[in-house]
Amino acid sequence: MQEGDYQNFIYLALILILLISSVASRRDLDFKKIVKYLAAWSGIGLVIVALYAYRFEFADFKMRILGEINPASAQVGESGELVINISQDGHFYLNTKINGVAIRFMIDTGASDIVLSVAEAEKIGVNTKILQFNKTYQTANGKSFGATIKLEELEVANVKFRNVTASVNSAEMGTSLLGMSFLRRCKKYEFYQDKLVLTIT
Repeated sequence: MQEGDYQNFIYLALILILLISSVASRRDLDFKKIVKYLAAWSGIGLVIVALYAYRFEFADFKMRILGEINPASAQVGESGELVINISQDGHFYLNTKINGVAIRFMIDTGASDIVLSVAEAEKIGVNTKILQFNKTYQTANGKSFGATIKLEELEVANVKFRNVTASVNSAEMGTSLLGMSFLRRCKKYEFYQDKLVLTIT
């Protein structure tokens, strides 16, 4: 237990002692009522202490629940890492903001770049009609062409990346992709069971 934990524990204990002593000093209560109130306050005190003692476990439980409800919403772990739960289709998705606009990506280690669909590029304000699609991609569906763009700001769980290079794919895409160019910006990334853990800062 750290020094701060001891101080908080002592503070809670003092509050409990004061409550118990205030009940015990009341002369208008008979012995049975005093015992009843003392038992009630002692129980409340034990619950408070238990909640405090297991606060990190409860935080982890909350993170797990939120991750199951919305896998694309990264949860922040104890050390500041981002934890992403696997989706029902077996992929990992991540909610981001590009220039303040919400964009949902699929994380793809097989993609070299951050790749936006034409529709989502237009959503963030890119004029796709003047783009030069001169970048060649070889995909499972064959050859496609992309145009290089600069993202002024890419925000992931309150971490902001500036002047990020990305591409717009001329082909139809179901979901925009976060490829290796993004993962290389992370200090570390690892797949653990049904989770993807990103260490960004």
